[in-house]
Amino acid sequence: MRLKDRVAIVTGAGSGIGRAIAERFAEEGAAVAIAEIVVATGQQIADLISARGQQARFHQCDVTREDQVQAMIAAVRRDLGRIDILVNSAICRAELVDANSWTVIEVALRGMWNCCRAVLPVMVEQGRGNVVNVSSINALMGFGGHLYTAAKGAIVSMTRSLAGEYGKHNIRVNALCPGSIETEHWAPMKAADPQVLDKLGRQYPLGRVGQPVEVAHAALFLASDEASFITGATLVVDGGISACHVGFTEDRERCSVGGTHERSDP
Repeated sequence: MRLKDRVAIVTGAGSGIGRAIAERFAEEGAAVAIAEIVVATGQQIADLISARGQQARFHQCDVTREDQVQAMIAAVRRDLGRIDILVNSAICRAELVDANSWTVIEVALRGMWNCCRAVLPVMVEQGRGNVVNVSSINALMGFGGHLYTAAKGAIVSMTRSLAGEYGKHNIRVNALCPGSIETEHWAPMKAADPQVLDKLGRQYPLGRVGQPVEVAHAALFLASDEASFITGATLVVDGGISACHVGFTEDRERCSVGGTHERSDP
């Protein structure tokens, strides 16, 4: 098991990517603290993991509240003795993201900062630690959702800054940039158009959107000793869309075939 005897905190672990990461880490032997603001979903995931004979405990926490973050960190240390891994994956409700609410900045960016500021001193004291920040492909490409994009871009920048400062303490800090992932966020859009993800998937070189567990596999790699010489990095998990936008490529090919696109080969 790649995370045997490790203690991991996963924020926003009641649903979506955070939930998948918490479950995957538990499968690999970690004791997982489920940090989630919604009691029902957070407790449900903790109970589900525990029912499998794995270790998980729910901690209600609003990551925008520094006092609640500090209390959650203290409880994890008291109950489990140490903190080896922090995964910052909390994000606000989909409707707030879509509305460009400033709450997106508060949850995604301030929440990450509150958790890092509380956990990093613990990791320094231990002489070892690992932080994985869930950003987004929006940090690297302009897909709209302006405040979401701004927050996710800032997460990548802060990841690099923290990696530079804390490397000397044997603490690694990395970021994940997922593309479109089929989570609960898509429920209202799927209700309006059941084919929405199939249509979106056609824009990806792999021809589909991703699944939460695929991001969890990448998070597991960064959190494990297999990534022991990786810090300050941004791991893209996006089905290839940042390498090649299929829709643009197909439009260019149609123009070329139609004789309206001129090109000059070297």
